[in-house]
Amino acid sequence: MAETPTKPEELEQKSATKAKAINRFGLGSLAIIQLVLAFISVILLNFLSCTNHQRIDLSRHEAFSLSQTTQQYLESPEVRVRQQAIKIVAVLYQQSPYYLRLRAQLENYQRFSDNNIQLEFIDPKLDVDRLLDFVTTYKREMSDLSEETILIDARNSLPQAGSSPEVEQINLTKHIRTIPVKNLFIQEVDRFNSKYISTWNDEAHLTSNLVSAIEGTARRFYFIVDKARIDERSNSTPAWKTFQNMLRAQNVELKPLQISTTQKIPDDAEGIAIIGPAFDFDDREIATLNEYWDRASSAFFITLDPAAKLRNFKRFLRDYGISPQDNRVITVENDKTLTAARAFFTQGPIVNKGLSHQATQLDGPSTGLEVMSENDRLTIRNIQPFSLLQASDGWWGESKYSQPSPSFDPREDQGVIQGNANQTPVHIAAAVVRGLENDDKMNPLASRMIVIANTDFLQPANMREELNYFVNSGINWLVGRDALIGIDPKPVYRKKITLQSAHKSFIDQIILLYMPIASLLIALVIWNSRRN
Repeated sequence: MAETPTKPEELEQKSATKAKAINRFGLGSLAIIQLVLAFISVILLNFLSCTNHQRIDLSRHEAFSLSQTTQQYLESPEVRVRQQAIKIVAVLYQQSPYYLRLRAQLENYQRFSDNNIQLEFIDPKLDVDRLLDFVTTYKREMSDLSEETILIDARNSLPQAGSSPEVEQINLTKHIRTIPVKNLFIQEVDRFNSKYISTWNDEAHLTSNLVSAIEGTARRFYFIVDKARIDERSNSTPAWKTFQNMLRAQNVELKPLQISTTQKIPDDAEGIAIIGPAFDFDDREIATLNEYWDRASSAFFITLDPAAKLRNFKRFLRDYGISPQDNRVITVENDKTLTAARAFFTQGPIVNKGLSHQATQLDGPSTGLEVMSENDRLTIRNIQPFSLLQASDGWWGESKYSQPSPSFDPREDQGVIQGNANQTPVHIAAAVVRGLENDDKMNPLASRMIVIANTDFLQPANMREELNYFVNSGINWLVGRDALIGIDPKPVYRKKITLQSAHKSFIDQIILLYMPIASLLIALVIWNSRRN
C-alpha cells in the first residue's frame, strides 16, 4: 500500500517542534561577563563609599546628629586653624551600655572638625599600659579614674623642654577639661527597680567643655548688684541666678559690681549685665556707663522691670535708639485682660538665627519699646538699633494700664489691631550695634547691646525652650562668638516600654516561629510556580 505524501504544513510543524541546539559557549561567556561587571561594580561602590562617606540620621528628631551651633563651632577657625589638633581621650569600658552612643557622638565631633579633633578610647581593663601613660601625661591619680571620664586636651602647643612644673600645671589647668561620663545622662528607675538612661545631655556638656578648653579662661560679665533686687520677693530663684547659670554654660563668669562705688568699669569686662534694675542711676553712674559703652567691643545685656521708675536710665537707652514706653503689653480675650505677652522673633538679625518668626510667650509684665531704626542722628554716629521680639497681632501697649477694663486707643496706644488704620508694632526686645558690624575688619571692635522689656521670663518656672535659645544666642553675640549663635543642643529623651510577660511571649512567637514559617511558605509557593 502506497504511503500518503506528507503535506508542506506538516513538515513545517515537525521542524518547529525540533529542539534547538543550546549555545553553551555563549551562555557561559555572558555569565562570566556579568560576574566580572558585578565584581567591578562592587569595587567601584566600595571606592565611592570610602571617598564620599555620608552619614544620614533617619530618626524623627535627629537624635544622632549634632546641633546647628555645634557644627558651626567645629567648622570655625577656633577649631580648624590651630598649631596642634585638639585631643579627646575617652576612658570607657567597652561593655558599658552607653559606649556605642558616646563613641558615635565623639566620632561626629571628629568628622565635622575635619579631623582637627583626634580621638582615643581607653578601656581600663584591656588597655592598662595606655591607662598608665594617660595618668602620667595628664598628671592624674589612679583613684581619679575610678569612674569613666572624657578628657578634652585643647592645648595649642606642646610643653616646652625645661619648662617648670608650675608652668606645665597652669597649661594643664587652663586648656584641659575632664567630664565625668555620669554627668552626660540622666537615669531613672522602672517599676522593676532597674536603672535605664532616660535623657541624654551629652552634646551640651561636650560642646560647653570644648569651648571652655579652647578659650582657656572664662569670659567675664559684671552684674550691677546695687541697682537690682538680689533676693526674689516670691522666694523663687531670682532672675539673675538663672542668667548666671546660662552664662556659666557658655563659659562666661558673672561677677558682682557696685556701680555706686565704681569710678570705671574694669578693663577685663566682656560685658555688663543689668538685670531688672529697681533703682535709678544718678548722673555720675550714667557717665560711668557711657564711658564703658564708648570703648571698643563693649556689651550690655539689660532686662527691665516695668514697675521700676528709671528716668535717667531710660534716657541713657533713648540716646542709643531704644526708648522704653510707660505702658503694659496686654490683650483682652473674653472680657479678661491677659498680661503674659505672646510675641514672635523678628527676621533678619543674626541673634535670631534659627528662631525667625518663631512664636513665644513672656510671662509676667512687659513694657513696649520704641526702636528708632530710621533716626538720621543715630545713623551719623554709626548706631543701628533693631527689633528682636515683636508682640503678636492683637496685643498692644496700653498706656492707661492702671485703669479697669482697658481698651485699645489708637491715639495713645501702640499695637497691630485688626481694623486700626494707624498700626504701630509693639517691640518687647531690641538690640543696638555701635560700629560697622558688617565689616570683617571692624566687626570685632563693634559694641553691642540687648534690651528686653521683661525680667520675669528669666525665672525657672517661666523659662521656655525658645527663650533659652534666644538668650544663649544673645550671650554669644555679645561676646563675639558668632559661630555659637543658633539652636542649642537638645536633650535626647528615651522612653522605656514595659511589656507584660504574656505580651512578650506572643511577640517572641511571632518573631521566632510565625515569621520564619511564613517566609518558608512564600518561598515554596514561588518555587512551585516557577517549576510548573
